Amino acid sequence: MKILTIIIPTRNRCENLNKIINEIKNLNIDIIIVDDNSNSRNKKKNYFLSKKFKKIKYFYLKKNLGQSFALNIGLKHCITKYVWFFDDDDFININNVSNVVNFLSKKKIEGLLIPMHIVYKGYVINKIFPKAKEHKFKKLINGQQKVSTSCSIFESQIIKKIGGWDEKLASGTDTDIFLRFAKNYKFSVFNKAFVEVNYSASNRVTNNLTKQLVGRIQILIKHGQILSFKRIFYYIFTLVTFYPLFYNIKQNLRLILLKKNV
Repeated sequence: MKILTIIIPTRNRCENLNKIINEIKNLNIDIIIVDDNSNSRNKKKNYFLSKKFKKIKYFYLKKNLGQSFALNIGLKHCITKYVWFFDDDDFININNVSNVVNFLSKKKIEGLLIPMHIVYKGYVINKIFPKAKEHKFKKLINGQQKVSTSCSIFESQIIKKIGGWDEKLASGTDTDIFLRFAKNYKFSVFNKAFVEVNYSASNRVTNNLTKQLVGRIQILIKHGQILSFKRIFYYIFTLVTFYPLFYNIKQNLRLILLKKNV
């Protein structure tokens, strides 16, 4: 019996989608692809890719409605105990997914975190190993989660119960869902797997200054009453200094230092 569904929203990145699907296609899991209004070329390739494998459900949105909307569409069609929301430009190999599935089949968890390898322009520039204690509610209202939702598996019914993804947020959707989840539920950690998260993809929200700034304001409005003074100050500081503008500079510096030490 299948216990895990991987939901992958995608838009005009059929090559990325093809890579991850062909990696995990032989596993005993469900896969849901939600195509957020790709152009005709990408739509055609995504459709034929999905038709190759019976385990894949493919949904095409006639309007570009955003990642959160796409994820909620996938969540509505998820029937397995656990759900994994995965970005199409991130990657995990078959052995790592298999290890996660085996772990889930033996343990009862509410949320599961696995390590994140940050990839920038083809290089692994950082490896993050999350800890459960860092992702308790009292910690998250004081500081950022350590990994993205591509490195997080949730019990499906819990995510449905807390209302799924907030479609109104321009950015910070990971922060929002981590906060809402951690308020009443807890994360476990599994270190025998990792996800490669691609920070250099041109159309990632983290590379969009406007969405980053608007999202920060929205998070402050939505969660300001529960966030600590330290975290509120961080958000205000990043707003007035346009900190997201320097995001790529920070990653490029890490890459330069990495190459020097190779």
